[in-house]
Amino acid sequence: MKTNKMLWMGLLSTMMLGSCADNDENSQWTDPNQVQFTASIQGLVTKATDDAWEEGDQIGIFMKDAAAEWSAAGTQNVAYTTDAAGALSPAGTVIYYPSEDATVDFMAYYPYTAGLSGTTYNVNVATQTSQSAIDLLYADNAKGVQKADGNVVLNFSHKLAKVVFNIVPDGVTITESDLGSLTVALQNVNTTAAFDLATGTLGSAAGQANVNMLVDATAKTAEAIILPGDGPIEVAFTFNGETKTGTMDTPSFAAGSKYTYNVSLSMGDAENAVHFGNATITDWTDVPGNEIDINFDGEGGGDEPIEAVKVTDDQPFTGLDDNGQGNFTIKDVTLPSDLSYVWKWDEGSNESRSWRYMKASAYLNETSYESESWLISPALDLTEVTSPVLTFSHAVNYAKGTAQTALTLWVTEAATENWQQITITNYPTSDSWTVVPSGDIDLSAYAGKTIKIGFKYTSTASAASTWEVMDVKVASSNGGTVDPEPTPSGTELYISEYVEGSSNNKYLELYNPTDETIDLSQYALDLNSNGGTNWSNDGTGYKNYTELSGTLAPKAVIVYKHAEAAIYDGEATECGAVNFNGNDPVGLFKNGVLIDIIGTFQGGSADFAKDVTLRRKSTVAGPSTTYNVDEWEQLSKDDVSGLGQR
Repeated sequence: MKTNKMLWMGLLSTMMLGSCADNDENSQWTDPNQVQFTASIQGLVTKATDDAWEEGDQIGIFMKDAAAEWSAAGTQNVAYTTDAAGALSPAGTVIYYPSEDATVDFMAYYPYTAGLSGTTYNVNVATQTSQSAIDLLYADNAKGVQKADGNVVLNFSHKLAKVVFNIVPDGVTITESDLGSLTVALQNVNTTAAFDLATGTLGSAAGQANVNMLVDATAKTAEAIILPGDGPIEVAFTFNGETKTGTMDTPSFAAGSKYTYNVSLSMGDAENAVHFGNATITDWTDVPGNEIDINFDGEGGGDEPIEAVKVTDDQPFTGLDDNGQGNFTIKDVTLPSDLSYVWKWDEGSNESRSWRYMKASAYLNETSYESESWLISPALDLTEVTSPVLTFSHAVNYAKGTAQTALTLWVTEAATENWQQITITNYPTSDSWTVVPSGDIDLSAYAGKTIKIGFKYTSTASAASTWEVMDVKVASSNGGTVDPEPTPSGTELYISEYVEGSSNNKYLELYNPTDETIDLSQYALDLNSNGGTNWSNDGTGYKNYTELSGTLAPKAVIVYKHAEAAIYDGEATECGAVNFNGNDPVGLFKNGVLIDIIGTFQGGSADFAKDVTLRRKSTVAGPSTTYNVDEWEQLSKDDVSGLGQR
């Protein structure tokens, strides 16, 4: 119903209720000169879809002689209703000018309430489940109006304030699927007040209570409409039965203001901050926010956020060298009670060598412990780096063959805390104290962004390795120190990437490894739903068969997506076959013959690729009618960093 731009609504219906000769009995005016209104909304969207009123919305309208007070007899609290197209019509009583040359004033409000006491509108924001029912809009601009002036324009504005949290789980300790248990409550806020429609003023606030925000786990938002007034407001976040609080230190919440904040959620002892950024209000100025530190499963509070380290082509970032741990932080996700730490700065020397590094180990007193601990870099600003490359040195011992799965490297954009695993080029070839270079790790996908790097250590009761990491450096490649993977070559189109992500975020990428343009009209994609007995094109079940069209250039890819997929910003074509959920083999057909497949046809309904991204290894040169897991690199859920980049 509301919009950030002026929304001109349709004219009131010119039809009168009952006989044209008689006025409604609730109106004192005797001349049937019906008033026509046009409504505009100022400020922010709260309940409406896009920029239209919702069908059935009702506003209340008052009219009086311009020389009289609102307490005098006049047309009082008349309901007008909108339809889906935005046209306004009387819900019962029709409003008329008293005469051709009468001068009158109007005021109006939303949402309409039949039981007003005079011009007093009672506000109550204690329950947020239907925000349209509590979002007070008010218009008092139409004064000194005559029939000759034409349409009466009612300019509505918001008289309450709104708070919106955009919730960003870190993707490591808390994922999107975990948000179903999250509740957010504003603590001890006023919930009731009386709004005087005659003067346009809100009376003293009362009814202090905890207000549960409207949490949408799918949209990852929490919203509340609140009474204007002074802050700060304490906010309680409850996750998996544990509640942590912090203070939203906004000095005052203004009427007509929308305060939108990005909220980062994570668990553990590292920085678990809820960030309250800027808010847009009706006149488009900014309201400064603040930061609240929230720790789940850890101590409350936290340090001030570290300012991003600027990295340029001629000024690299170096860490974990002679400066010790520096601004790296440690997040213990799983820390056994028998251990006081996993990651620790270590330095020393003996007759054969000296050392300075961060060391991770979950082995103590001849016992291996299950653990998960992260060593996280400060925020690195890569806005001035053209081709960023990460390098470091490391040594591994006692890994027992688990190094490549237990000791891993991750990257996230600092603003989103959405960690994605990236490949460490070189691991030590055997368990020893031999230090080896990691090799050049290409970060070009993050050029121009601010990122964090995470070294993730995991261990089990049977294998708790020691990992030593040192000499971390991020710098420009300066035109070619990175050796990219060879461009795959071959003679036939094949599936190069598969994304089975959250919600409907599903994608499939095809690659043309040949030196010729491929006519895609020869090809089709189909599902073997739940690993059953048929492809969907056999006509025995729901049809997910899609014939392709267009052409694909040599050494190029094309990305297909589910109609509701939203996490990949690149070009993608909607495709009915991209409707898998982890147990549906996907087949690529040429002229009706299967040439490539993910999953095993008729393999049953067990999940084989759920909540993962699968990327075809560069050593694969063509399609195969037999699914081989060794041909695919498995990445984390919602990793779309490689789509469109084969």
